[in-house]
Amino acid sequence: MNVFKTAVVAWTRGARATKAKGSSVARLAALASASMGLGWCTLAHGEVIAAWNMNGFVPGSAGAIAASTGIGSVDVTPFGDGVGTLLGTSLGALEGDIAGDSLSIAGNSYNGLSLTFGFDASMHRDLSVSFAVRRSSTGFATNRIEWWSGSKWTTLATFGASTTTWDLRSFDFSAVDAMDGQYGLFRFVLDGATGSSGSIRFDNVAFSGTVLPAPGAVALLGLAGVVARRRR
Repeated sequence: MNVFKTAVVAWTRGARATKAKGSSVARLAALASASMGLGWCTLAHGEVIAAWNMNGFVPGSAGAIAASTGIGSVDVTPFGDGVGTLLGTSLGALEGDIAGDSLSIAGNSYNGLSLTFGFDASMHRDLSVSFAVRRSSTGFATNRIEWWSGSKWTTLATFGASTTTWDLRSFDFSAVDAMDGQYGLFRFVLDGATGSSGSIRFDNVAFSGTVLPAPGAVALLGLAGVVARRRR
């Protein structure tokens, strides 16, 4: 999706431009850049493309949170002053990540608004997402995950959250072949909050997928099959 790719590039350049000012945006950009050297992590359901452990985010410092693993960002600007941080969890954390902070959204005035995650999945297929979530008794209870197909938002799944403990949610989107080899643009649409202080927390959000084989690798596999048949 070219529009999304342009937006990600523009956000990254903007973050780098503020580096000289020592801003929190620059620190987030540096965190994203540093994660490039870590390589990809692997989970049971595939290779992690981009993940957010939410640690170190300072509310009000930036409109987007850089991925802590891989390259990507999550836009939190629609929630304005409703964005905060609370105690996180190790549930669903990638190896080496600590239970530090979690991303908090509070206030029923934000019903119907969304967190939008963007990342480059052009080399992957069979995408999935996992995340830890919990809410307060008046927090966002009826939420959904949507995917941008290039022309419209499509609902993929719905989810709630426990009011007493962290839940680990996982959703497999491998049946949606149209996602394969595309720029990933997903959003969590939050709804169902009934109080002005009703909140929901997210931690350890990870999008994963299976690496697409290079064209040369596909050709070699085909050649190997031909050779095998000839040997018989």
